[in-house]
Amino acid sequence: MIKLLVFDKDGVLVSLSETWLPVVIAVAEYTISRVPAGSPPIAAADLLASVGVDMATGRVDTAGAFAKDSFSVIQTIWQAHLPSGMFDLQTDLEYQRRVDALVLQLARGKTVPKGDLKTPLGNLYAAGFRLSLLTNDNENSASQNLRDLDVATMFSPVIGADSGHGAKPQPDGLLYCCAVNGVEPSETIMIGDTYADYGVAIAAGVADFICIADDLTALPDPSIKPENVIPDLEAL
Repeated sequence: MIKLLVFDKDGVLVSLSETWLPVVIAVAEYTISRVPAGSPPIAAADLLASVGVDMATGRVDTAGAFAKDSFSVIQTIWQAHLPSGMFDLQTDLEYQRRVDALVLQLARGKTVPKGDLKTPLGNLYAAGFRLSLLTNDNENSASQNLRDLDVATMFSPVIGADSGHGAKPQPDGLLYCCAVNGVEPSETIMIGDTYADYGVAIAAGVADFICIADDLTALPDPSIKPENVIPDLEAL
């Protein structure tokens, strides 16, 4: 019997493009503005392309770092493309303060849901399913997104890449969700949209994986069962 449903956030509960694309573009542009004068030319579009975002079209590659990894991973990728004399993105306090300000300005209170969430989540919760969130975003950001969408009270726990259990596809966060809810992995389903989500489901040995995908030809892994692919949570 399935007792626990563990959800990814971006691309599943939250519209990744509408909520976070303006943020990552602004951060990329700010990052380029900090490149020292006289350095080899590099544009914000180059940084965005390196993490799976086409700046011209707004198209997001679900296999890219923007769709599936933490911002720390994105910074690491960007660092490799920036001039060798550039400051460290992850430790420079001025840079981090400005990034935090951009997130507050562009994303907080502006979370866009991926379709109707309250109805399907409310129905599942009322039916007795336990709901957890496992994301490669940070925990505070994820919790804020859930509050913005007015669904936070249905989720326990909320686990981010900074919660101390590693990032997906490492299994520890998913196993922790099971332990907190007192259920076995065999009583759990993972719902996600990227290979990180599918990979964590396999690594943790849960009962099944449901894939949220707009396009059947763009699945994160060809071994995902076609009958387990749905466009949004209303089909869950």
